[in-house]
Amino acid sequence: MAKVRMNGKHALAAIAGSVAILAAASGLVLAQGFGHPGGGGHGMWLLARAAGLNHSQIASAFANDANLATDRANLKSAHDAMMSCLVSNTVTSSGCSSQISAFSNALQAMTQERMTVWQNLFRTAPNLSQASTVYSQLQQLRSQKRQILQSVLGSSAGEGEAQGAAGPTE
Repeated sequence: MAKVRMNGKHALAAIAGSVAILAAASGLVLAQGFGHPGGGGHGMWLLARAAGLNHSQIASAFANDANLATDRANLKSAHDAMMSCLVSNTVTSSGCSSQISAFSNALQAMTQERMTVWQNLFRTAPNLSQASTVYSQLQQLRSQKRQILQSVLGSSAGEGEAQGAAGPTE
């Protein structure tokens, strides 16, 4: 195995690139998380509405969940600590792995709690079979979209589609 030697400028450029990627990724995660009722995306809201739950029931479930409020505050705090570390001299000396780990754990805890709230909502939904039908239809639409993209762009179009299938444009 060949050793790769980097001078200070190359090492700093590599670190700066990693920081930029991580900052962009965490920014996208937070854009979906803070202030968004439920944070489960439009797909979950659509399925909940199809199941017979109204906006008030959904919003109330998320607003009244004490664990979710705590998780949101913890996530914000962990994000702030991580970002402060990433843009400070600490990133070049001792690194930010503990802050990144804390952010990752807070994000996981918040996701777990969100899904628990959704689960509790769906348990009380009056028309769960309608939500199941809508879910199946949405899966078919995603498949059709993938097929159309592949037919227009070629076989390589489907390779990146799996990551973007549930993206914000749907």
